[in-house]
Amino acid sequence: MTQRTMKAQLQALADVERPENYEIATLTRQDIPALAVLNIVAYEAPYTAQALFEATDELRLIFDGVFGIPRDDSFVGAWHEGTLIAAILVVVGPPWDEADTNTPVVLDLMVDPEFRRRGIATALIAEIARRCMKWGKESLSLRLDAHHSAAASLYDLLGFEESTK
Repeated sequence: MTQRTMKAQLQALADVERPENYEIATLTRQDIPALAVLNIVAYEAPYTAQALFEATDELRLIFDGVFGIPRDDSFVGAWHEGTLIAAILVVVGPPWDEADTNTPVVLDLMVDPEFRRRGIATALIAEIARRCMKWGKESLSLRLDAHHSAAASLYDLLGFEESTK
């Protein structure tokens, strides 16, 4: 699987308004069950007990800091009528070799397919960019699998560029 590391300046990402009719707020450990369901729906995986268990387990590891150091406000979700429909998970210091240990990294951005193309992913990126600026950071990075062409288009549109670090 080929991956690209991409990076963008936070100031360019932060100036986006929130779409109406959606609540955007910090995710906590109590949201792990809803996040696990969202993960299955967003990645269009079969909805099985095994898939739900695996998604829940991986999300617990993310909250525990196995994939990088989370902050209290670095996981953000979007809700519509009480249902979690999108989330962005960001850490600092992910464990892969080429990562810049000082730059916040998007581990995952997931949106329920029924809610895509409504500006929700862009609003979540803008929200996390504003939070990262409050932490004193200047940029945001992510790793993108080559087969995610729709995600690549979004990140290109938002000003993310390929980075060596």
